[in-house]
Amino acid sequence: MEEQQEPDEQPMNPTETHFPNHLITYSRKRKHLQFKLSTHQNPNPQFTLILIDHQFHYDILNLPDSLLLEIISRLPLKSIFKFKCVCKHWQTLISQPQFPRFYFSRSIGSISPFRILYKYVYVSKFKDVLDRFRPEVYNAPNRPNVPVLFLSSFEEQQQSDQFKVLGVSNGLVLCSLLGPFTYYVCDPITRQFVTLPTRRDKSLVNHLLFFGEGLVTRVNEDNVVTGFSVVTVELLKFRTNYLSLQMFCSDTGKWVGYRLPCGSSIGLMKRGGGPISFNGCLHWFVYDHGMVAFDPYKDPKSCRLIQFPEGREVESEYKHDGLYRLCDACCGKLRFFEVAVDYYSFYCFRMWDMKDYEKGEWCFSFQVTRSDLLSSDPELNSWLAKATFLPLCFHPLDLDVVYLRCVELACVVSYSIQNKSLDVVAKTIGVVNDLSWRVVIPFVIPRWPTPVPIPPVPKKVVKPKAVHRFRPFRIHTRF
Repeated sequence: MEEQQEPDEQPMNPTETHFPNHLITYSRKRKHLQFKLSTHQNPNPQFTLILIDHQFHYDILNLPDSLLLEIISRLPLKSIFKFKCVCKHWQTLISQPQFPRFYFSRSIGSISPFRILYKYVYVSKFKDVLDRFRPEVYNAPNRPNVPVLFLSSFEEQQQSDQFKVLGVSNGLVLCSLLGPFTYYVCDPITRQFVTLPTRRDKSLVNHLLFFGEGLVTRVNEDNVVTGFSVVTVELLKFRTNYLSLQMFCSDTGKWVGYRLPCGSSIGLMKRGGGPISFNGCLHWFVYDHGMVAFDPYKDPKSCRLIQFPEGREVESEYKHDGLYRLCDACCGKLRFFEVAVDYYSFYCFRMWDMKDYEKGEWCFSFQVTRSDLLSSDPELNSWLAKATFLPLCFHPLDLDVVYLRCVELACVVSYSIQNKSLDVVAKTIGVVNDLSWRVVIPFVIPRWPTPVPIPPVPKKVVKPKAVHRFRPFRIHTRF
């Protein structure tokens, strides 16, 4: 296409060196817009945008990579991955391991979408579960900022098919089909997933003895996930001096069983048995002691007991099966949050922080009474003296916020540790009346896709066919 000169265009300096121009045409509904962007080599390089017959000419080959990265890093994530198809050079730049960190550095201050996710999803196929993880679901303008998100409607909850979100780790999500048991590990952004092979232990088929599934990922120096492990523990009706578990590793593609000795007799909690993930380890709740921890990537394999903080309401834990306490990780810290069962108790909320993880030492953080609490919501403020609160989760990105359920008002509130104030964040919590930390999980939409490591397919061992053995005949000869 020939270039056309504008009547009022200034003549160019003949000493300037001109670069080749590239034409980019944008058309939409028969409206063609074409522009020309020319560059000139001089002590003060400038970009000149000239409107010429709706033509846009742009010297893209001479654009420095540093400037190109600055432009791409400010685009929406969906557009970035579309631009990988423009040319091989763009694909190489975006595919560099350092690009995600550069992208995060340019998006400082942006808030990652966060939801309190209800674990159960009632659909027929796992691909339908992936559709419920679409980022548009969490960024919908008609939803509150931090609601409890139910991925299934009340009508769908009457179906027999049921999936459960078991855990999250570095952008990957572990889900399961409850009957028959099938495990999936997926990336909610790209909706890529792998189906874990079934365990071949015949005892597991006849008796569902394993529960408390947890997910732990391994990352490299660029914070890229290189592998994952799924761990389940055996539920026994009696106390034992060992921890029996099954572990699937993406490096081998196999399930391996372990029986690890414990220092004391333990009994796993069936309801809300965990696990919680902290410091690269999985922690299951046990009676009397607190938690039993297991590191999937530590050799030799072992487990350790971690006591809950002293001074907590032990009687309440037994009576209510841990319903009024919350122990989980928050912004790199392990925390224990406790709510008083009765409104006439001396305290209302109190919390401990893990001071030394290796030694299992806790540090008392704060304690507040009901008279210390306040709220800007008139209705909630009128109920503060006698309302029943159940802890749900910590804010995964803010150390100051704890989310609770107010039973009387059927709403979700946020508690500010610093201001001692309660605010309503979700008026409606859905159709589930027993909402607690046992059935919800804090879920942060990853800002960058996490490729799911593909486990190798174990080679089938082909047993040789049985060969009939014949006894050799003895020939007796006489000489």
